[in-house]
Amino acid sequence: MPDPLRLLVITGSPGDAALVGEALRKAALPAETVSYRQIAECLDALRREPFDLVLLDPGLEPGVAARVRSDAPGIPVVLLVSRDGLDAAVRALWRGADDYLVRERLTPELLVCTVRHALALKRAETVLGRVDRLWCEIGRSLHEGVLVVDTGGTILFASARMAEILGYAVGRMQGASFLSFVDQGDVPLAKALIERAGRERAEAGLRLRRSDGAAIDARIAASPVTGVNPGYPGVAVGVADVTGQRLAEEKARRRNAQLYVINQVVRTATSSADMDELLAGVLERTLELLDFEGGSVYLINTGRSRAELVTEIGLPEGFSFRRRIVDLNAPPYDAVLGRGTAHFVEDYLRAYPQDACAGIQAFASIPIIAGKRVTGAVNLVSRSVHVFSPDERELLASIGREIGSAVERMRLHEHANFYLDLMTHDINNANTVAIGYATLLAETLSGPERDIAGKLAAAVRQSAEIIGNVSTIRRIMEEIPALGPVNLDHVAKSVIYFFPDADIRYTPQDRWVTADDLLSAVFINLIGNAVKFGGPGVSVSITSREEGGTALVSIEDTGPGIPDAEKHLVFEKFRKGGRKSGKGLGLHITRTLVERYGGRIWVEDRVPGHPKRGAAFRFTLPACPPVTGRSG
Repeated sequence: MPDPLRLLVITGSPGDAALVGEALRKAALPAETVSYRQIAECLDALRREPFDLVLLDPGLEPGVAARVRSDAPGIPVVLLVSRDGLDAAVRALWRGADDYLVRERLTPELLVCTVRHALALKRAETVLGRVDRLWCEIGRSLHEGVLVVDTGGTILFASARMAEILGYAVGRMQGASFLSFVDQGDVPLAKALIERAGRERAEAGLRLRRSDGAAIDARIAASPVTGVNPGYPGVAVGVADVTGQRLAEEKARRRNAQLYVINQVVRTATSSADMDELLAGVLERTLELLDFEGGSVYLINTGRSRAELVTEIGLPEGFSFRRRIVDLNAPPYDAVLGRGTAHFVEDYLRAYPQDACAGIQAFASIPIIAGKRVTGAVNLVSRSVHVFSPDERELLASIGREIGSAVERMRLHEHANFYLDLMTHDINNANTVAIGYATLLAETLSGPERDIAGKLAAAVRQSAEIIGNVSTIRRIMEEIPALGPVNLDHVAKSVIYFFPDADIRYTPQDRWVTADDLLSAVFINLIGNAVKFGGPGVSVSITSREEGGTALVSIEDTGPGIPDAEKHLVFEKFRKGGRKSGKGLGLHITRTLVERYGGRIWVEDRVPGHPKRGAAFRFTLPACPPVTGRSG
């Protein structure tokens, strides 16, 4: 088991240490906190004891973050600020702090994320420092080429290594001008170097030209020497080819820049409260970091039948890729969403001349991938000429994978919360009712046992209804729909059978629709709601008709109806009304299933303009031809 982290908390607020300690305990992160309110005590502690991280209130005194960083350069410093102290936090970040946390927004998850981020960043800085020192050592240990030139720059001597670096024979170099081997743009610098080296040692970086025309980066060190003849001045030039070193440094720089961008995107994602905030945040951050002017994010729906727009920023009106829903089979989404292949367009006007008025010069569509599954796409546009380098393409692919991981984590988090809410909200309520009636029954054994037993049975039926809803929801979330022909009459009649005491009117019409075996849950919930909320003597009427390849089903009741202000809310999860018991899940499940089949559902007044004379729930389903020999 790893040793616990040691955190030094420096703050003038007595509640900060307790706040941090409580967050660490809730996050189950093994950590020890030491708290001081005075800067002098803190600096003494840093000299005496080892700490992994410092949490610091920058308001203690000006420049305190820089002082702590100066005394403990290897320890990450995270600022602990109030909501109104963000400007001071930003200034402190420029002066040496690594990150910041806002007290009012501090959560265990955010604290752990920030601590790990700061520690990882510090480790990365340490590794990069070692790499930098290593490259310096390699540069110093290289075998250098050696030249001796006169004051006019003519080469008097060239070593074999020098000839090898530039790709010439030794004899070809001797007698030639040193400047003839220097890149044209660096000739003035080379002249000044030789002139100065006639008096004192001088160094410079120059680009030299090889015999094949290729340029090399060279580190030049020149010193004055005395020739064979007394008083004859000359210059000794040491030349080290540092092209490989420069390329490696540039590669490391680009990689560090990529890691920074990815880290910023991941941090934005991990600090988001919900899916919409997550995707809007990462899109905005990506556009900001990579200098794109606009973009959008699409997610594939549960049934993988289409991709829907979740968020967009800065896309012009009339832009071809500015649609609410995209066809998974149409290019470029057949490749991006179907095969997970990124799509890059660098000459947009030529590829999409219909968008000439949009002012777009370059476009990219990047798949959002979670594991091996494509879950959506990020579109980016540039109004300036833009070439997608191999490094940038790799970076964008990495961002797509990171967004996919964040989306998957958010979905799992939402699912877990949903099931937890369901258990606590519904099953506990149902059990409470059952226990209440059972207690009442025990207390009134001499009374009307039949009535009480009936109420107890109703409570148990309610619990069974909840369990059925849970099963339906899990299937909706976990299973890929296997849609096929279903006999609408058989489904309706089988559900009506469960309500033997209700007045339900339905005329079979042998109609077939495209659905699956969960279609019965739609009828159970709609008929059950009508019976439950309709009151004594309620009548329910079920009708269906076909309209242009679509089956329109209506379930109407003569109950108290639904007020206009609530009609658009009834399908929301955990939404309920009236004095009857209800958990607000049935209609949410109903809408989810209807949309899963490619239809839509809404509620109207049974008698138009008279909300109190009953409700009419209507939904559509894709119709299909009758299937001989099938029973639904």
